[in-house]
Amino acid sequence: MTQSPPAQIIPPHIRQMPDGRLLLVGGNHDVQTMFSADGPPPPAERVAVFLDNHRQRSAYCAERGIGFGQWVFPDPIVFSGGFPAGRMRSAFERALPQGARPEGLHYPLALLDGHLDRQNRTDTHYSPIGNMHVAARIVQQMRGTDLSDRLAALTAQISAPHSVSGDLGVQCTPPITEMRAAPPRIPGIRTALNGVQSGNMGIMQLIVSPNADSDRTLLIFGDSFFRMLLPELSRYWRRIVFCRTQFFHAEMVAAVAPDDILTGLAERYFASTRPDAERPHFLAYPLMLGRAMAPDPDFPALWDQLIDRRRLAMG
Repeated sequence: MTQSPPAQIIPPHIRQMPDGRLLLVGGNHDVQTMFSADGPPPPAERVAVFLDNHRQRSAYCAERGIGFGQWVFPDPIVFSGGFPAGRMRSAFERALPQGARPEGLHYPLALLDGHLDRQNRTDTHYSPIGNMHVAARIVQQMRGTDLSDRLAALTAQISAPHSVSGDLGVQCTPPITEMRAAPPRIPGIRTALNGVQSGNMGIMQLIVSPNADSDRTLLIFGDSFFRMLLPELSRYWRRIVFCRTQFFHAEMVAAVAPDDILTGLAERYFASTRPDAERPHFLAYPLMLGRAMAPDPDFPALWDQLIDRRRLAMG
């Protein structure tokens, strides 16, 4: 007798939509409730904190001649084709409609919604093709550069799709996979992590990209959405220091001496913004959280190349 395949088990905080796409609906932020069109808007006091942080970050960078941009990354639950039309609504757009956003604040929903190749079916993040487009838009916003020809060339080199299981797919039993294509990586990148164990806050990733199209240095304060963008941003910045944090850490700026700073967060974190004044020193995260570190072998060499230890001690 032929044995039936095992039943698919999908955890309750994940929902599979009619088109097969997996969406995070629960979790710590109760995502479906947060983005429900008839649910409560983000708390006004949290929105005020977010705007105050943005004003202070913008002013800090302007005073020092540093390019600055802040990005809120749309949650896939608001993309069309998932829930029925009108059921979900962007929490960020509800709190800050287009006309109410200050300069330097970006929300690339239109760049991703309606483009299936820019989305994932088994992951909370965007596809490699989506990240290619978001990175190009970031460069366009910061430098005023038209990257249409660059995007066309990269699109012509996109790889054949291969099977992967994203951060939602691997939580299912058996894991749910999808076919995913990607643009070519820029060659010659050196990268290393500080190796924070068990958790996210305090992760630092250092990148040197000798074939980037500028000799600029980029400092990023952000979450996993920016970390997923690092291979694409490496096309445009020669040196990148990524710090996994929700805060703007002025103590790191002098040590990195960036030409540009990007800050950003997933939309589901928007309603829980805390003031930058509450930040710890970035390098204290592992100590505060009791987490071990196991830096990659190349981390010390890249640290010496990218971090000014004297300025860090004075920060």
